[in-house]
Formats: sequence, structure tokens, C-alpha cells
Amino acid sequence: MEELIEKAKKGDKEAFTNLILENQIKLYKIARARLKNEADIEDAIQETMLILYTKLPKLRDNTKFNIWLYKILINQCYDKYRRNKISYVSLEAVENKGNYGDDTNLEKKLMYEKILEMFSDQDKMILLLYYSNGYTTKQIAEILNKNENTIKTKLRRMREKIKKDWEGGMNNG
Repeated sequence: MEELIEKAKKGDKEAFTNLILENQIKLYKIARARLKNEADIEDAIQETMLILYTKLPKLRDNTKFNIWLYKILINQCYDKYRRNKISYVSLEAVENKGNYGDDTNLEKKLMYEKILEMFSDQDKMILLLYYSNGYTTKQIAEILNKNENTIKTKLRRMREKIKKDWEGGMNNG
């Protein structure tokens, strides 16, 4: 990956395209967690690509590429969100590439969506980055410009809320 980043930094358009292709699903999922409208999602991703293309040569630490890329996207989503003054955002089909043809997978998808509805957009983003994208609490803190202990605390509280609400009968209704 670092070789690809280095080539892209030097203006190799094919390497840049490959970087985008490697990250397109994660970029979509992150944007989808914040924006409801498909056109807004596409706009945020395209604006992120433009910024990436112009600023990539300035990236000093190639190991921080993904964190840097997702930070740019999140900022673009926030800008788009503020500009459009969207009042409510729901997270639908976070795992949009999954196969939900059988009842078990469909139930898991619906349960996941129901759980996500319990939380704010920022908390949804933390859950998405942690559970769907596999980022550490340290990486999430860096992406969201938060203290790592804040991220750990939020995750712990969200787990407690899920457990409490689920055991309290949320799954029965």
C-alpha cells in the first residue's frame, strides 16, 4: 500500500485510481453513516477525492494515509450535512455488500440497523469505524479528533446501553 501511495504522490494516475478503488467501499459506508441522500454521499466522496488528489503530495507519513483520508471524508460529510441542514439521518444498510437473501442474515441486518438507531450520528460513526471497519480506539480518536479515552468510554457506554435495552425487551418488539 505504501508503494502505491508513494507512486500516487508522485503523480501516477493509475496508482491514485487504485488507492481510490481499494477504499471505495469504506468511503461509502462512512459517508452513508452521516448522509442520507445518495447524491450528497457521492458529492462528499468526490470532494474528498479532489482534496486527496491536490493534497496527497503533502502527506508526510504514508502509514497515516487511511486515517487522513477518512478524516477528509468526515469533514466533507459534516460540511454537506450543515449546508443541507438535514434534520435526521438514519443509517441504512451499513453492510450494503452483504448477502441478505436468507432470513438469518436479514434478521442480523435489521437488528444491526435497530441498534444503530439508538445512537447519535457521532456514536454511529464510532460504532461503524470500530465494528465494521476494524479500527482501533486510538485510530478512531485520531480520525474524529477526540481523546482516545473518550472513544473508549463511548464504546463502553454504548455496549452497556445495547445490553440494557436489549435485555429490557427491545428485541421483543
